[in-house]
Amino acid sequence: MSVSTVPLITNHLVNLLSEKERVLLLQHCDVVELEFGTLLCEPQQRYRYLYFPLSGFISLVTKLAGHKPLEMGLIGNEGMLGVTLALGITTAPMQAVVQGKGTAWRIDIAALQQLLQDCPQLQHILQQYLFVLMAQLSQSAACAHFHELDYRLARWLLMSHDRAHSNSFHLTHQFLADMLGVRRSGVTIAAGILQRKQYISYSRGMMSILDRTALKHAACECYQIGIDNYRRLLGEPTPDTAKRLLAEQGTP
Repeated sequence: MSVSTVPLITNHLVNLLSEKERVLLLQHCDVVELEFGTLLCEPQQRYRYLYFPLSGFISLVTKLAGHKPLEMGLIGNEGMLGVTLALGITTAPMQAVVQGKGTAWRIDIAALQQLLQDCPQLQHILQQYLFVLMAQLSQSAACAHFHELDYRLARWLLMSHDRAHSNSFHLTHQFLADMLGVRRSGVTIAAGILQRKQYISYSRGMMSILDRTALKHAACECYQIGIDNYRRLLGEPTPDTAKRLLAEQGTP
């Protein structure tokens, strides 16, 4: 590790490891900054580094020629970027871009390949998370096809809030439109409705969640399905853990 101070907000997958395997893993990790908009990998390119987010979050994006990019999944401190390495796959299936700035444990791909051979629990946990991520991706595909924009926007904002560890985070309408695969005008209208209802507040690229309970009621069922899928295999996901850690740190 290259820093002397480790954030109180940690990665849930890393926390699930035994002390022995956790120490082995973190000996090979550095804490790095995740800057908004940074491209971490491209489809069909070999990973150089893999990431266990601590704070902030990473968007998984798929693109088709002649169409807007479409966000398929989010990775925060409940997960990992590059989990297909648990299957021996070293290339990225999708583009990954930092959507919420923060920090992450970063590990070289060769180091993690060796650890997967030496640490059976790490291998098992990453395989479980891979299943959860596959379920999230398939749910997102169905959601994008069948659900209206306002429901999808509410779901997406909740997922971002879970991983941001703050009630406010950087976001623009254009970035939202790109991630949802729609026109900016559509996002502006949908976000405006949520703002008038005082579920959210938006100003100069900063999104604030004002009424999370109401926002959950405004979202489609896909949000809760994702939470339940994670909980069944890997325990309590990001939301409740994040709230407890934020309380300990006195973060608003």
